Amino acid sequence: MKRRIVIILALIGLMLATFSLPQQAVQAQTNQLMAAPAPRIIAEVNGAGKGRVWVGAVPANSSSKPVLVFVHGLHGKAPNWWGETMYHGTNDMYDKAYAAGYRTAFVSIDDEVDGPSSTIWTNGATLNRQLDVILSHYGVSSVNIIAHSKGGVDTNSAVIHYGASSKVQNIVTLSSPHRGSQLADLANSWWAGWLASLLGQRDDGTYSMQTSYMNNFRAQTDGSANYNNVRFHTAGGTNHGPFFSAMWFGGAYISGDNDGVVQVSSSIHPRQTTRLFTRNYDHDNIRLGSVVWSSIEPSVRGTFRSKTLENASASPVAEQATSIEANSILRGGMLESASRSGIRFNLETGVKTASFDFVSNSAELEVTFVDSKGQRFAANKPMLDGEFFRGAYHYSAEVAAPASGTWSVLVSGGKADTGYLFNATLESSLKVQLDAGNLLAQPNQNLSFKVNAANAQGLSIKAQLTGTPQGTELHSAMPTNRSLAAKGVDRASLNVSSPQGFGLYQLAVTVTGTTADGSSFERSIPLNIGVVDSAAKNTADSLPAGR
Repeated sequence: MKRRIVIILALIGLMLATFSLPQQAVQAQTNQLMAAPAPRIIAEVNGAGKGRVWVGAVPANSSSKPVLVFVHGLHGKAPNWWGETMYHGTNDMYDKAYAAGYRTAFVSIDDEVDGPSSTIWTNGATLNRQLDVILSHYGVSSVNIIAHSKGGVDTNSAVIHYGASSKVQNIVTLSSPHRGSQLADLANSWWAGWLASLLGQRDDGTYSMQTSYMNNFRAQTDGSANYNNVRFHTAGGTNHGPFFSAMWFGGAYISGDNDGVVQVSSSIHPRQTTRLFTRNYDHDNIRLGSVVWSSIEPSVRGTFRSKTLENASASPVAEQATSIEANSILRGGMLESASRSGIRFNLETGVKTASFDFVSNSAELEVTFVDSKGQRFAANKPMLDGEFFRGAYHYSAEVAAPASGTWSVLVSGGKADTGYLFNATLESSLKVQLDAGNLLAQPNQNLSFKVNAANAQGLSIKAQLTGTPQGTELHSAMPTNRSLAAKGVDRASLNVSSPQGFGLYQLAVTVTGTTADGSSFERSIPLNIGVVDSAAKNTADSLPAGR
């Protein structure tokens, strides 16, 4: 009998404990289960369908918390924060913010239709005007911003160059390329620039994400005293996304830790900032509420000033040298021409893994990679890209311990206007390193690029310098197309005289030679050189996109 009474009392105690949960905790759980009411458009600051401002529903008791503004990335739009992602389902970031009691706003800096992306300068000016609308709508003097990818750089432009520093306090950037992206360099390179043009993606936004362009932006931006008014909190990822996805290709290609699109080192803001995390997230899911909200919310729940601070002196920001471990072989052109001449390349002995990626504007191809012994490796079904090669299709394969010697790529299908970029990314015992100073130069300045390939023989470097003054590639009467070369045993220096006209120029470097056992190797390195006007007020004047 006593045992029954003990059991009954224990059950009653458990029931009382369950029903006596703090009301606030129960309410929080309920809110998290509820989808937030749909956001609505309140303004279009650049005309019909352009520069839209959305606001979310207002939760109860939210007036004591800051307004949160969400800024999308390259080729993005406001609904990216509550709609479908590329690989990870629906983004619940808006739902999370609403459940936590925040008033929200979302901006489409570019048009809300598929189209070209704008420069960090155009977007900085647009975002500043959008912030005015948001401040007026909510009746507040400042907001906190959560930005994904290029949106973090657009925000940086707005607060430093367009007067938004008094309107913003805390800024969280999720994998923003504060120093540019190697994929933007590749998209505008000698090997792939025409493919980006076919896709309509050789636009101002992609152009301005090139590393030299961003180095110049940093030089023109990071000495500003306006940084005293804002605080940056940054985060980055190290996952390359689903196997054979566009991020998987990007992650293999980009040197160093990255999230498939942006290097971890680039996601760190050059000024003194708070580093929130570097975790195993890819470039798509690092913006999901279910993934990062709990990590970023403490940085945006408060403010640190009651009014705009007085400008103070700013410390200079050191330039960043360029050092690249080259691990790729690149080919590119029109498929019709490649079909006649063939796509061939050499792999040295000692390659542990080869990741092959054939990128094209056609989804109707059959792609096969053939080794030196005739063994065939079929590419996977085409995967759509949503970033720097948005609209392109990736045909990929990964081969462990690939045979050394001459490989080929067999392609069937496609139309007359089909273009391609082929990339073989290698995990190899052979290390090829390119070192350069900062890739910003004055006109006719001597530059030296040092290449080191340990234990190699007969090193040969060939390079093609292309581009046009002021970036007006489509209209310039003075295009640059200069061939360069250098030789050495296991190291060599490629000396370049920068072009006379201001602008951004692409340097396609090809390194060849033999390993200690006599097998042939090759590496491809796309770089860009910014020839800048040091007297210009900002990068928009000294290094315009001009497209």
